[in-house]
Parts: sequence; structure tokens; C-alpha cells
Amino acid sequence: MRERRQGRAVAIILTVIAILALLVFLGQIFAQEEGEEMAAEEEPPPVDEVAPPEMTAEPGMMEEDMMGMEGMPGARGPRGAAGPLKWTEAPMPEELAKTYAEFIRETGLTPALIPDYFLFDAEGNARTATKNQWMQLQRIYGERRAEAVAVTAGRPGYGLAARINREMGVKQKELDAVRYLYEKGLDNFSFKIGYPQVSHSAIRPGATTIPIEVGVLMQVKSGVAQRYPSLVYRKLKPYDNYGEDRQLFHIVDYEGGMWNPKKLWIWNDAVAEWNNLWSQNSISLTLYDVNGDEIVSASQSAGHSGGICAKLVHPDELNYVPMYETIIAPRDHSFEGGRLNLEYARGWYYSFSLSIPMSQLAALDRAEAVLVGAGGVEGSRGQTQAPPPETAGFEAVSTRPYVQAGVERATDTARRGVGMSGYSLGPPVFTPGFQ
Repeated sequence: MRERRQGRAVAIILTVIAILALLVFLGQIFAQEEGEEMAAEEEPPPVDEVAPPEMTAEPGMMEEDMMGMEGMPGARGPRGAAGPLKWTEAPMPEELAKTYAEFIRETGLTPALIPDYFLFDAEGNARTATKNQWMQLQRIYGERRAEAVAVTAGRPGYGLAARINREMGVKQKELDAVRYLYEKGLDNFSFKIGYPQVSHSAIRPGATTIPIEVGVLMQVKSGVAQRYPSLVYRKLKPYDNYGEDRQLFHIVDYEGGMWNPKKLWIWNDAVAEWNNLWSQNSISLTLYDVNGDEIVSASQSAGHSGGICAKLVHPDELNYVPMYETIIAPRDHSFEGGRLNLEYARGWYYSFSLSIPMSQLAALDRAEAVLVGAGGVEGSRGQTQAPPPETAGFEAVSTRPYVQAGVERATDTARRGVGMSGYSLGPPVFTPGFQ
């Protein structure tokens, strides 16, 4: 029972203390308000009777700055004044208030793209501020120049012109990004040039020119499919924005160890520029003689389109199977004498038809294929080096060392095989009159 009575007493004491503290707090508030009302009713002493504080102007301070300092909160007032400081909503002096257009006329600065909130109020009227305030806004937004806006800015026209200038700048950067990516993509390919093929029906006595066909295989360089689409995505991602004049731009890039289909909303004209640039690509093939002089050249469309990013990842398969291998040489041979491996090769295959003068055909030594982009910009390039000539001229000289080496290799192979059966072979057979 005693503990219960002590608990009640403690609770009563705490309640009384809380009530007293609340009354004291409210009393201070009411006393402060009465003091402020009495101070407001008292008339301030005449300005002429109070000596104004002395203020010296520092070098470089303008008159309007001095006037602004007199009205600053906390500035030294008359010596006889006393009481708490109060924030006043006094209107700005007319000689200091000016619109942004007036500030531009006085200073001669180029108008900056300042947000409309600082220029106009909710009702659309031009805001006024001091010269220092406008100068601070000019420094913040000075990098975004509104060169197309007149010095005297109109109320609705200034904001409209500023938005148009910003959008024009963004779209120009978007076009520049597309052209940059296009030029970077011109070096994504490699070339293999096929061996010249001649149609037997074109060989006739007395022919001065011979029509030949040369195949060119263009393939994607190793690693390009993983790098270039990612570059396109990163470069165009800042311009991804949904709008009435924008369309989807699909990209398949390599990220995190897997292929990821992605899409961006790109400006219609930027997509049209991308498609137009890639469609202008062409392949140029040039044949040279042993002296490096051009014999003949030809070009044809590369067959590229705006979907080049998908083609880099999934090129077309040629599925080329040469026919009649036992009758004519297959088109699968390369210019250097190797193979193009056209069977199930992935890439683009071009067949060039060229006419070479018979007098220059024997001098054909090498070939060069070049990817030529829009405006004549050259990209990927592939050159061939002809195999070491077995003859120095069309008349031909002795090839005995080459034939002798071949006969010896064949004889050694046969001797090893025949020796296992118990038979023997004589010395190598060679025709002395062969040249």
C-alpha cells in the first residue's frame, strides 16, 4: 500500500510541474506580443533629430550598392533605437529595381538562357531585381547563350526562343553522334579476294580484251560484334527520349557475357541520317600490275542498311557450294592461291566483272578492295600479294629447280611406300628438255 501511495504522489507532482511550465511558457509569449504592440504604437523620433551613422564608401562601390547596405538586416541603426529586429517587406527602391531586359541594355551583355521562373512571375509579368542579382544569374546561366534572341526580350517569345534553341542544339549533337558512329563503323570489316576466273566462251582467237570475274568476300572483324553495337548504344543513350518526332532504334549489344536486345527513342531525322549514310557504302576493287600501276577498277554497292548493327552480330551465311569441281577450278580459290572457304562462310560476297587488255593480263600482280563510305570516306581495306612468280616474263624461263624439287619429294614418298612391300625403285626420273 505504501508503494502505491508513493507512486500516486509522484504522478501528481509531475503533473503540477508540467502545468506550471506550460503557464510560464504561455505567459512569456503573451508578454512578448504586448511589448511588440507597445513598441509599434510609439512614434519613432524624427529623422532630423537623430544623427545618421557615418558610412564611408570603399573604392569600387557603386551608389546603389551603398544604398543597399543601409537596408541590410543587422546594419547599425540610430544610437537611440532599441528593441528586437523585425523583417520588413518594404518595396525595393525604384532606382535599383530593373527588369532583365533593362539590365541587358545597360550592361550590353549577351542574353543568357535564364529559366522563366526568374524572369516572370505567376501572372506573366516581368520580374525586377537589382543589378547584382541579375549579374549572379548571368554568371550561372551565361554558358547557355541565346544568340538568336534579340536584346529586348518579349514576355512569351523569350521563353519560346530559349526552348527552341535548346532543342536545336540537342538535335544537332544527336546528328553529330550519328555521323561519328558511322565513320567509326567503316573500319569494322576485312576482305578476302578470289582468284580471277575466265569464261571459256570469251576465249577466241584475236581477242584484245579478256572479261574476267573476281570474287570479293567481306567479313566482320573479330571482336567487332561485341564492341561496336555497345559503342552505338552508349553514344546515343543520352538522346533517348520519347516524343512525337522520335522512333524506336533497335540495337543488339554484348554485355555481361550475353547478347542483349535494346531499343532507344531517337529523333526521326537522326535515324534517317543513319540509314542514308550506311546505304551509300560501296566496294571498290582495283587490279595492279607488278609495277604498282592500276590496270582496271570497278565498284558496286556494299548492300548495307540501317540494320548494320544486327548484321554485325548475325551476318548472312553464303552457303556457297562450288559445282563441277572436276571440270573447272572452283571459285573458292583466293588470289594468293589459298582458299576463301566460301562453304558456309558468313559475310557479304561480291562478284566483279572486269575486262583486261590482253597485253596487260600477264602483268596482273595484286588486287585491292576498299570500303568507300558517304562523301568518299574510305574505311576497311584489303590487299593481296601475288605468290612468288615462277616466270620472269611471258616467254618463261627454265623452271628446272622447282620441278626437280617436286620430283625428288614424290620419289622419296614413293620409295618409302614401296620399300615396305619389298620392292625397290631406281633413281628419280627427270626430263632433261623440260623448261
